[in-house]
Amino acid sequence: MLLNLLRYRCIGYFNRASPDWIRSTRDTFRDPKRSMALNWGLGMALVIGILPVETMAMPGQQSAEPASNPVVTQSTEPKRGPTSDQIIAQLIDQLGSDSYSTRVRAKNKLRQYGLEAFDALLRATERNDSEIVATALYLTKSLQVTWSQDGDPKEVQGVLLQYGAQTELERLKRIDLLGEMPNQLGRNALVRLARFDRKSLLRRRAAMLVLRLPASNTSDLDKKVASEIRQVMGDNRRTASEWLLAYAADLDDGSYQPARWESLLAKQREIVNTGSDPTVTSASVIELVRVLATRALDEGALQAAEDLVQRHISLVPPTTLALAEHVDWAIKSSLFGTVVSLFQRHQHLFNNNAELLYSAAQANDELGNQVEAKRFAAAAIAIDPFPAVPSPNEDETKKEQGGGAQEQKVLVSREQIERTGYRHNDVASTLKARGRFDWAEDEWALIANHCDIEMQIGVAARHNQAMMFSEQLRHQRAVELLFPIVYRLAKDSSYQRRLAQQISVSRLQSLYNFEKALAMLDEAKRPDAESGNLDEVKEALQLAYRDDAFHNPDILIAMYRLEDPNDPEWKPMVLKQITTSSDQILLKIAELEDQKRTSDPASYRARLGSQLNQYAWLVSNTEGDFARALKYSKKSIELCTKVEIDTRAARLDTCARCYFAVGQFAEAVETQEMAMRSDPYSPQMRRQLQEFEDALTKQQAETQSDEA
Repeated sequence: MLLNLLRYRCIGYFNRASPDWIRSTRDTFRDPKRSMALNWGLGMALVIGILPVETMAMPGQQSAEPASNPVVTQSTEPKRGPTSDQIIAQLIDQLGSDSYSTRVRAKNKLRQYGLEAFDALLRATERNDSEIVATALYLTKSLQVTWSQDGDPKEVQGVLLQYGAQTELERLKRIDLLGEMPNQLGRNALVRLARFDRKSLLRRRAAMLVLRLPASNTSDLDKKVASEIRQVMGDNRRTASEWLLAYAADLDDGSYQPARWESLLAKQREIVNTGSDPTVTSASVIELVRVLATRALDEGALQAAEDLVQRHISLVPPTTLALAEHVDWAIKSSLFGTVVSLFQRHQHLFNNNAELLYSAAQANDELGNQVEAKRFAAAAIAIDPFPAVPSPNEDETKKEQGGGAQEQKVLVSREQIERTGYRHNDVASTLKARGRFDWAEDEWALIANHCDIEMQIGVAARHNQAMMFSEQLRHQRAVELLFPIVYRLAKDSSYQRRLAQQISVSRLQSLYNFEKALAMLDEAKRPDAESGNLDEVKEALQLAYRDDAFHNPDILIAMYRLEDPNDPEWKPMVLKQITTSSDQILLKIAELEDQKRTSDPASYRARLGSQLNQYAWLVSNTEGDFARALKYSKKSIELCTKVEIDTRAARLDTCARCYFAVGQFAEAVETQEMAMRSDPYSPQMRRQLQEFEDALTKQQAETQSDEA
C-alpha cells in the first residue's frame, strides 16, 4: 500500500513536467514488470530524501507538513522558479545540444509555448548556431498563429485566410489590401501582423499602414484604439512595435508629438548608415518621415511638419526620380520650403528636368518670389525642345542626293516630335493637377504648334486642353480647339477609322457638341446679346447626349437646367430621359451586386462604386429619390480605397451635392471641404463650395430672423 501511495504521489508531482515525460512515466507504472523495480527505487528515494514529501499529496488532499530534517533547514520563503522567458531561453539553447533527444524535447516544448515563444524564436534566427537557426526558423513558420479573429469583418477574414502559408510577396499583397480597406476595417489585423509576422519588412509595412490611418478626432475612441494596440504589442520592442506604441501614445495625448518620434527616426537612420539591415533604406525612412509629417499637417501643425521634413532632407537620393516623387508630395502638402531646399541642394538636376524646375517655380511663387517663379517657368518649358522639321528647300536638296535617306530622316524626325509631345503632355497634366493652369496651357499650346491632328499626341493634347477649358467655363476656347478634329472626322472616313483606333470618336464628338451648346448659352447671357430661340442649343445638347448617353451625366443635367418657355414639350422629354437613364443605372447596379461572388474584388468595387456615384450625381442634380442618391453616394465612398485620392475626391464632391439636395447645407459644406482637401485646385469644386456656403449663410440668416 505504501508503494501504491508513493506511485500516485509521484504522478501528481511529475504532472508539472512535460507531457511527453508524463506519458512515458505513466506507461511505466502500468507495466507490472517494470513497476516492481520502480517501486523499490521510489521507496529508497523517499527514505534518503531525494523526493520531497510535501509535494506528494493525494489528489484532493492537502500537503502534509514538511518533516523536520536535522541536516537541511527548509527556508520559509517560497522558492521562485524560472520565468517563462528564462525557460524559453534555456530551451532555445538546448536546440543546439549535441544530444538528439535533447534537441527534440526542446523543440516540442517550444512548440507548446506557441506565441509566447515567438519573439525569442525570431531573435534566435539571428544566432550563429546553424542548428538553432534552422529549428527556430521552422518553429516560427509552424506556430499556429490565429491571424484572424471572430470579431474581424468577413472581408478581413477572407484576406487573412491561410495567411501564414503564403509567400512573402503574397503576404505583402494581403497587407496592402488590408490597408486599402475603407473605414479602417483592416486596422486591427494590421496591428496583429505588425506584431507577429516573421519578416521584419512586412511587420514594418503593416505598422506603416496603421500610421497612415487618420485619427478619429474622438478622444474616447482614440484611447480605445491605443489600448488595443498596447494589448497586442505587449512588451515587444521590435521596430514595428515601437512605432505602433509611439502611435498609441500620440492617440492618448490627442496629438502628434515630434520629440517622441525623433529617437525612433534616429534609430532608423543609424541602421541605414551602418547597413545592419538591408531592408531598412533611405527610401523607407523617408516614407516614415512623410507619414509623420502628414499626421502633423492633419492636425494643422504646418511648421512642425516642415521642420521634420527639413531635418531629414539629406535622405532624399540625388536622382531625378526620387526628387520628383518627394517634390510632388511636398507641393501637394504645401511644404514649399522643402522644395526650395531641394532645389538649392540639387540645382543641376532641377535645371535639366522640366517637372522639377516647374516645381521650384511654383514653390517660389507660393512663397512670394514671383520674379524667380517666372524665370524658372520660362526655363522649364525650354528644357525639352521639339526637334526641327526639315524645310522644303532642304527636302529638295536631299532628294537630289538620295530620297531614301531623306524619307528615313523625316520619319525619325516625326517619331521624335511625337515622343517630345508626349513628354510635354505629361508635364502639362502634372501642372494642371497642381493648379498651375497658366503653365499647363502654355505647354499644351506648344504641343499644338508642333503636332498636327494627324498625330495621336496632337489630338490628345487638344482634347486635354479642351477639358481644362471646360472646367474653367471657357467653353468657346474648347470649341475652337476641338472644331478642326470634328470637322475632319465628318469629311474623312479614313481619318475617322484611324482615330477610332486611338480614342472614342463618339465621345469626342459628344464633348464638342456639349461645349458648343454651353458656349452658345454663355453668348446668350451677354447683356448685348440678341434674344432668340434656343433651338440650336437644344439640338447641340441632344447630339451630345446621343453620342455619349451613359458616360457623361452632365449633359442631361445641362438639359434639365435649360428653361425654354417657348417649348412646353422640352422639360417632360428631358425628365423622361433622366428617368430612363437612372433606371438603366439601377439595373446595372443590381447586375453588379448579383455578380459579387464571382467577380474580382477590386474590379467589383471599382465598377459598382462608379455606377453608384453616377446615379447619385445625376439624381441629386435633377430629380428623383434624393435619399437613395445620398445612400448610394456614401456607399460609393466606402468602396473607394484610400489610395484612390482623385476618385475619392470626386465621390465626396457628389456626396456634398446629395446633402445639398436633401437640404442639409452644413453637411454639404463640410463634405465639400473634405473633397477639396484631396483636390484643392478643382475649379468646379470651388464653385460648388461657394454655392453651398451661400445657401448655408442664407439658411442661417433666415433661422435667426425667425427666432427674432
